[in-house]
Amino acid sequence: MLLALVLLFMLSLPLMVRVLGRLVARQWDQIAEQRARHTMEPSIQRVTADLRRLRGQLEERENRPGTAGKGLKMAALRTAYVDVLSTACRQLDVRPPQRRGELPPPLAELYRVEFELRSRGLDVRGPERSRRAA
Repeated sequence: MLLALVLLFMLSLPLMVRVLGRLVARQWDQIAEQRARHTMEPSIQRVTADLRRLRGQLEERENRPGTAGKGLKMAALRTAYVDVLSTACRQLDVRPPQRRGELPPPLAELYRVEFELRSRGLDVRGPERSRRAA
């Protein structure tokens, strides 16, 4: 009796492995699909709001008198700004800011990208700041 059960288990093992493999593959595909949905790029309105907020924070921090850790905070803000700026460039088919190795892009490169985005209808300074500057 025990021998018959062991023999039956051994004969059904390849079938069980195939079924288990299909189940695992199906779950893997579902997880990958869910992650792909979560990693989709945000809407252009969200990117615009983030750009304006980060640019405002950069301007405010640059104009503030020296505070503790100002350089480190400026570098973190600038990195976040460049990341969001690159996302906007991908969405609007603009060449993103060019980096030189690990160094952040020069300000002239950021100004070029901002100008090109402005020509495509996305003003990173915001409507109220554009009128004040004019």
